[in-house]
Amino acid sequence: MLPYTDNMSFFERWHNAAISVYDAIIREWLYIPAEEKLTKKYFAHLEPLPSLNDLLNSISVMFVNTHRALSPPRPAMPGIISIGGAHVNPAKPLPKNLQTFLDESTNGVIYFSLGTVVQSSKLPKAKIQAFLDSFRHLKQRVLWKFEDETLENVPSNVMIKKWMPQNDILAHPNVILFISHGGLFGTSESLYHGVPLLLIPFFGDQHRNAHRIQTAGYGKFILFAEVSKDLVSKKIDELISDKTFLNRAKQTSAIFKDNLAHPMDEAMFWIEHVCKFKGAKHLKSHAINMSWFTYLSLDIILASMVILLAGVWVLYKIICALVSQKKQTTAPEKKQN
Repeated sequence: MLPYTDNMSFFERWHNAAISVYDAIIREWLYIPAEEKLTKKYFAHLEPLPSLNDLLNSISVMFVNTHRALSPPRPAMPGIISIGGAHVNPAKPLPKNLQTFLDESTNGVIYFSLGTVVQSSKLPKAKIQAFLDSFRHLKQRVLWKFEDETLENVPSNVMIKKWMPQNDILAHPNVILFISHGGLFGTSESLYHGVPLLLIPFFGDQHRNAHRIQTAGYGKFILFAEVSKDLVSKKIDELISDKTFLNRAKQTSAIFKDNLAHPMDEAMFWIEHVCKFKGAKHLKSHAINMSWFTYLSLDIILASMVILLAGVWVLYKIICALVSQKKQTTAPEKKQN
């Protein structure tokens, strides 16, 4: 959930490591035990139940909603399959009113949606007005997924609807910007179709996604608390006038679409592979049976340090013995002199 890239400073790496250790402790001592209680409560009729850790260790394949076009490279086991973009389907025909609205926009269309959890209609009135005032002065048209179609004083260049076919809209060639909350599915759809982003993150991974997208150069983000007519207008103008964002989004789109197979087809292949080979144990690493101490090779490091220190100690004793012997042989000679 942290907003860092894979090129972290020392402090960022330290913070990342500390949070990772904290997360592992919370998971082991609080989260898993709480889940175990719920499991025993609601699935008692299936006794004896395996522990959740046993179930986790039995996983053969894990599907992850990432794609090399959007996420930095990282080492992964053969059983971890990236299927980012699996939910993106070929664009379907749009309803006639939306199709006309998009086709007739000579200056382009901005699509605005905050997803399903955060509803635009529930935003503070001042924020809604800030968006309306900003859109009012645009020469572009705006499609806004707004859950209350009785909203008053909507500018003539803005169309609001309770629900919109997002993927089909983003696929339209006249869409030049997507204003979003930064959810992974929406950002994936936008970049799949080569549309730059203006993100307003609220919670969860949205802040991380916003930072990554701004760093990668195919979008910008603003904090919701800072939303104002002037700031929204400024960011929209920057993203539309500077073609660098569009070019970067188009390049990412090309990478996103360049797959050996469609991510959904790849997912289905691995599901059938695991079924065919009865759990596909050949995909599992022995690391799941190792303690964290052994997995991190701390036993080897500790043993090597002990051997090294023992060697240094023996060498020190030998040197001390030689020095002592030399002193004993030179002492009588001094007495004779």
